Amino acid sequence: MDIRSAQKIALDTSLVKGINTTDVPSGFGMLRSKVAGAFDAWSNGCAEMADELAVITIFLLRLAEMLGADLQEAVESKLAVTKPRVYGQAPNGMPVRNATIAPNAVMNHGKLVRDKIPQIIRSKGQEPVICTADTEEYCVRLRDKLQEEVEEYLASDNDREELADILEVLYALAEQAGTDHQQLEKLRAAKAETRGGFADRIIWFYNQREAADENMTIAAANL
Repeated sequence: MDIRSAQKIALDTSLVKGINTTDVPSGFGMLRSKVAGAFDAWSNGCAEMADELAVITIFLLRLAEMLGADLQEAVESKLAVTKPRVYGQAPNGMPVRNATIAPNAVMNHGKLVRDKIPQIIRSKGQEPVICTADTEEYCVRLRDKLQEEVEEYLASDNDREELADILEVLYALAEQAGTDHQQLEKLRAAKAETRGGFADRIIWFYNQREAADENMTIAAANL
């Protein structure tokens, strides 16, 4: 079965079951929920992951059909681009393009630093060994940096400087997504207006009159 046919079957099956096939936000919410569930299963030592991954694939195929996306063409295109590339692997598992430089990456994987760090190092009489990431690597490195900064904040005693570091990385990620500081703030404010913030410290568990487990999962995923 090809991907294009599988998309149609996934959507048709949902229609037969009476599942809403026009609610795209719920589709993304359910997909996210299934991915999280599969990760939890793997984290808890589940060795047989085929069924979990199959469910995720079905939800993804159905969502693609809902959006009118041709995954067959998109996947083939992506594979055509990435297949010629040669990758090595750094110590943290991150792929490094061009196996000829992989040994160097293993010796020193490096990390994304602020723009003025090389200047500060030179002011102390040392010469930093640096390179400039291409767009693809930069996006990956930014996500690694966000995780690093969040972990540093969680390990601190509510250090405000660590929060500022997280914010700086978020601004950089927003810029990569085509959003500046002002637009990001408008998005935050709009969501706070419609859904509120977190000042009231509300912990949600479930709805008392939820009709089905699937509806509960959708509601949780979209909060």
